[in-house]
Amino acid sequence: MNIADELQKLADLRRDGSLSDAEFADAKRRLLAQERQEGAGGPPPVAEAATAPAAPVEEKTYRSSRWSAGNMFFPDSLTLSSDGILFRKGKFFGSSEERISYKAIASLRAKNGVFLSSISVETSGGSQPIFINGLWKSDAREIQDGIRSFQRGA
Repeated sequence: MNIADELQKLADLRRDGSLSDAEFADAKRRLLAQERQEGAGGPPPVAEAATAPAAPVEEKTYRSSRWSAGNMFFPDSLTLSSDGILFRKGKFFGSSEERISYKAIASLRAKNGVFLSSISVETSGGSQPIFINGLWKSDAREIQDGIRSFQRGA
């Protein structure tokens, strides 16, 4: 089977939902590298492998519980993505959003209750801290661990 057929199979798997975008990109990169290796009779260049982009991180959104104060109709949400966090506060007319880079996060505080937690994110840029209440305790732990891992560069 030739390279075009293999690439078409990968595209079909991605379109059907069997492969995520990151898995598709990784499989495509490996397939093209294998084709170059077989065509050139040697391993692919080292510089090419070192400059390959890292797989994008899947975004994850955490929403406040509607049982918490101020979140009955418009729950707050916090999204962890590969480039930073996005805090969204809904309102009757519109919403307000704030995106913060992981490098700009100076401190992260969590206040735990019996079932729910509140998180406060302070930045080094001098803006007001982000305060999100009504998160489930497990979600608050995941947010803390996610921010720590992004700040470490994982």
